[in-house]
Amino acid sequence: MKKLNKLVVAFGAAILFAVGMVGGAQAYSIDNTFKLGNNEGSSLPTTNNHIILHDVGTESTARENASYLKRAWLSTESYVQYYVGDGGKVYSGGAEGYQAWGAGAVANAGSPVQIELAHTWDANQFAKDYAAYVNLARNSALKYGIPLTLDGSGNGIKTHLWVTNNLWGNHSDPYGYLARFGVTKAKLAQDLKTGLPEDGSGSSVTTPVKPTEPAKPATSNIPAGFTPENGTFINGDTEIMDRVGGASVYNTRGEYLKPYGAWKYDSYKRIGNLVWIHQTFKGMQVYIPVRQGSVAWGTFR
Repeated sequence: MKKLNKLVVAFGAAILFAVGMVGGAQAYSIDNTFKLGNNEGSSLPTTNNHIILHDVGTESTARENASYLKRAWLSTESYVQYYVGDGGKVYSGGAEGYQAWGAGAVANAGSPVQIELAHTWDANQFAKDYAAYVNLARNSALKYGIPLTLDGSGNGIKTHLWVTNNLWGNHSDPYGYLARFGVTKAKLAQDLKTGLPEDGSGSSVTTPVKPTEPAKPATSNIPAGFTPENGTFINGDTEIMDRVGGASVYNTRGEYLKPYGAWKYDSYKRIGNLVWIHQTFKGMQVYIPVRQGSVAWGTFR
């Protein structure tokens, strides 16, 4: 993607959202610390068809994601308008009304606002995150004349799963993460219609049970300095280069693991700003980078 010029409406950092307050609680504020600048992001305007809901897909904070994609939006070819989390905080990314790179060309072109929800295991924090997420989506839909319907036909608020099922891709967010706290599709749909108080009092969630740790493999073939862990990495939509013979922090994503390909691993290690996973294949030590900073390039099973 080339850098493109566009007119961006500048907001003061941490201003209140103009739509106002929901349920009697103070409305979320928007932190513009990591907002893309005038020469950053796409200059292509959107039509006002959809608001798209995501979750970040990894155990990371809203601030980490907003900060990382402020730096790496061009190299990763990914960013959205807002990142929500960290106790109900909202960080801005790309400009509203201009195409984000979050859900494929067709969805991006029809969505003036796309929103990422960060992860947590804390139910109290999630309640605040979820309320801000719902209210931001709801207010954005009202602002752009988009119906407050969830994953239905025609215009409305859509999840990334809806995009996968109806337009393009293989993502299923945010339902898997929301289910961690007992939030169903029906609840999300109802909350989008009514809004929620942002102190968390209106969001009934359950405390999640963390999954068991992956089984620890035998360490006979594990390289020195790597942490043993058996798992499978599922690549995202960009090819990744592997390296036979040793991990290198200078190795970047390339052409050897195809998009959406699976890669079993027995250990991992952070080297510089990259996280590498390892496997032994036909007697060879094979490594591949799967995460840069706080952002993974796929999912783990």
